[in-house]
Formats: sequence, structure tokens, C-alpha cells
Amino acid sequence: MSILEYLEKHLPTHKADRILAFLEESKCVLKITRPRKTKRGDFRQQGYNLSISVNHDDNSYRFLFTLIHEIAHLKTYLQHRNEVKPHGIEWKNNFRELFSYFNVHEEFAQDKELLDVITHELTNPKACSGVNVSVEKAFAKYDTEQGVYLEELAIGEKFRFRGHVYQKEEDRRTRVLCVNLANNRKYTINKAALVEPTI
Repeated sequence: MSILEYLEKHLPTHKADRILAFLEESKCVLKITRPRKTKRGDFRQQGYNLSISVNHDDNSYRFLFTLIHEIAHLKTYLQHRNEVKPHGIEWKNNFRELFSYFNVHEEFAQDKELLDVITHELTNPKACSGVNVSVEKAFAKYDTEQGVYLEELAIGEKFRFRGHVYQKEEDRRTRVLCVNLANNRKYTINKAALVEPTI
């Protein structure tokens, strides 16, 4: 499947064409990768080579949000090279502007509640949508994989996450301190992580 065909699964053809034209003009390659546990997408610059990778995702809303996030990194790099913070004000402004430039709001408008959450998030975009539980919940309605958000469990409850069983110990600002019951080590896990409660 070509990149255009993949984008057309998530966008009308004229919008997919516009995104690809923007990337081509910027001399940036777009790659769709298998899902990665540690990130949903990235922008890379190696010498003169520019590339964006975005995880394959059947959830069009999350895919599009991630794609625009990474294109905003590309635009920020082209404007400022590496002289500004990765998720500083320049990137935030570009994220908002590109969302409008590609008219992505139109895709989200099918779900008013989701659009409201995204519109609010765009007032001050975060480094990763996954740190915002409200954004993750809004996206998760359209995921095939279901579960419970870690923030919804009570302190002391046990849960399975990525093949390991943990116990929730302490809520922090965006993460939760948990203990891995197999090795008794403590880890912090994102509040927006989808987990499976265990008895």
C-alpha cells in the first residue's frame, strides 16, 4: 500500500494530497511503522535527510493528531533548525497553524465532544497527547482495544500492563507510582495508560 493510499484511509484524497505535497516540498519522507510501545511518532533530521514516522493506527483521530504533531516538528525545524525547544512556543504555534492549514478540525467535527477536547488541547499542546487523560479518553472511544485508565484505579489495586502485574501506590501529576509485583521494583506509569485490573 502506498503512503497516499494509507492516508486516504484517514482523510479525503484532497487533504492527503495536500499533506504529501507539503512534505515533498519540505523534502521530508513519511513512513508508517508498526505500533511502538514508547512513541506514536517522531521527526528525525540526519544530515540533509528529513523523515517523519507515525505508528500504524486504525484510529484515524489519534493517527491524524500524531501526524500533525510531527509535521509541526518539521516546520519548526525548517524555520529555526535546532535553536528552539522541541515543544516550545514555536512548535505549539505551528501545531495550531497546521491543524487549521490542513483543515483537520473538519475530520474531528463528526464528534462534537472529541472536537471540544482537541480544541482545548490545541490552546496549549503537550509534548505527547498521551500525557493528557482527557485527550486519551476522547480518542479511546474509537480504539478496538479496550480497558481501564490507570488513573481510575484506587490506590492499592492491582493491574496488568504490558505483560506484567503491578500495584498502584501513589498518584502524581501526570504519572502514577506503581510496584511491579514480580520483582518488587517501583516504576512510574502514565495516568492515561490503558490497563487490565486483576483480582
